[in-house]
Order: sequence, then C-alpha cells, then structure tokens
Amino acid sequence: MKVRQGETVVVTTDSEGDLDFALSVERAVKEVGAKSLIVRNWAPPHVGRAAEPYLPVEVLKRVVSLSDVWIELNAKWLLYSSIYEEALRAGRTRYVCLVGMSQDMAVRCIGRVDVETLLEFQKILQRLTSNARSMHYTTPRGTDVVFENDPRRPVISEGDVKGPGEYMLIGQVDWAPIEETIEGTIVFDGSVNPPTQLGLLANPIKLKVKAGRVVDVLGGYEAKVYSDWLRSLGDQNMYCLAHVSYGCNPGARLTGNVLEDERVWGCLEWGLGNQSEGFKAKNIVAVSHSDGITLNPTLYADGQLVIKDGEYVHPELKELAKRLRPSK
Repeated sequence: MKVRQGETVVVTTDSEGDLDFALSVERAVKEVGAKSLIVRNWAPPHVGRAAEPYLPVEVLKRVVSLSDVWIELNAKWLLYSSIYEEALRAGRTRYVCLVGMSQDMAVRCIGRVDVETLLEFQKILQRLTSNARSMHYTTPRGTDVVFENDPRRPVISEGDVKGPGEYMLIGQVDWAPIEETIEGTIVFDGSVNPPTQLGLLANPIKLKVKAGRVVDVLGGYEAKVYSDWLRSLGDQNMYCLAHVSYGCNPGARLTGNVLEDERVWGCLEWGLGNQSEGFKAKNIVAVSHSDGITLNPTLYADGQLVIKDGEYVHPELKELAKRLRPSK
C-alpha cells in the first residue's frame, strides 16, 4: 500500500477475521513510522449493504473516510456498503480489500510472489483483454458462455497502488463485460461465497444466463442453498452478472476463502449483484455481492486461445508464466 511516514492507517476486521494478522499489519505500520488504528466489530450475518443494520455505520464511515490508508481484513466484508462508498467518494483514502486475509495466505500470496513479474504478467493480460471484443469460454464441468467487451470500460490489473482509490490483492485482472451480451451456462465448481454455508463446493452449481441475468440455478443441495440465499435477499439485481475476473496468483490455493479462491492460477470468477463504480459499466446497485469460481477453463478472445484447461498459453504470457511458476 506504499504507506509513508506520518500517514494514518486504519485496519478493519471482525470477530471472524484473523486478529493476529491485523496485529502483524499494525506492527508493520509502526515500522515505517505511520500511525495505526485497528477497528473490530462483531461479524454480521451478511456482507455489503445487507450487513449495515448490524454495524455502527456512521462511526465506521467517519473513521475510514479520514484515513490515508484503509486495509479491510473483515471476513464479512464492508466492500460495496455505504461505508466503502463514502470512503472512496471522499477521495483521500487508499483502500485495499483483503477480506479474510490470514498470515499464511499473506506469506503465500504476497511474501513469496515475484510481485514485479506478476504485475508485468497482469498488464499483458489486461492489454489482451482490452483489445478483445468477443470472448468465449468453456470448462470440463459444463460452462459454455459467450460475451462481448466494451473498449471504453477499463480492465483492472489488481495490486498496482498509485494513489487514492480502490485496490485488491495482487493476482487478479477483472472487468465488466457488456451485461446484455452474456449468454450461456456458467458452472461454479470451485467455491462460492457468500452464502457462508457453501464455500468449497462438493458438487457444482449450474447457472443458466440470458442477457446478463441468471434465470435458473440447477444442481443438487449446493444449488438449492444458493438459489434460496439469492431469493432471500429480495433484490432482483442480485441475479445480475457484475464482472468477470482472471485468477493468476501463483501462491493462491482453493481454500473456500473468496479472496484467495478468485486468484487461483488459471481460474475464472464471476461476481453477481452489486457492481463497483470502478468498472465504469451499468453501475448495478444491489443489496449484496457474491463470487463464484470456475476451474480449468479454456478461453478464446477474438478467436485466439488465451487459457487452455486452466493454463495460460498465449504466446505473450507463456514465458512469464514459467517464471512465476517454475515448478510447473
């Protein structure tokens, strides 16, 4: 986060977050001569806007909006809440979403990663995607979906901190396709979060998609839990596909923690519900947000192969991929 001497860093966490890691961050802040404040609340049953009835919203808004850096470690995230929106609107804070981050995950996904090479890899992936208009991908478990990109919408390379605004953990490149062009079947076969009773999936969840909206949820027990949860929120915008992301962090493992799962090497992830203003898309507003992982995809961008069975095979990416994952 490029914390400088004298800056104020607010670390938020909750009763389900890793307090030891929050204390580690606090020590690191002290080492660079900055000022820290840890804010911890009881974990609510929901995330985003749906969590607000259980939180001291006005106090949290004031604290994070006045910070130079806000590091969110909450397991039940404040991302997409009015707390998050007000902090970004204030235009002062460098915010990073590290929801559910643990010490082990930080070592694997940051400490042991060649950050400069990964940022180079992400920028190439970002450019290839920005230049592509039509995309098509499949997975062995039944995903078969097509969509189109809008060249005016940014493709975001996560982890490159350059000033006030929103940042995510390195190892992800994401964007919002043209929503009404998303058509086909998306199968979540890695993990889904929320709802919290799912996480790692024993059985896949199949989403039928028309014009960017989920029109049916098929499968067994997991699909019923997911369908019931979406319905329980009482918000039709929760069925909207908000963004898609590449996972490309060589240290990430499929653990059931969405922060790490959506960065698993070679996966693709879809977000449903609330849509960040940073995507400069339709600005879908929903009561919550959910992310689901598709594993081992094969993806074509304008007919050119980018990923094959979960491995980056595009000529501009292959050598960097080998440097990032030397044992593969």
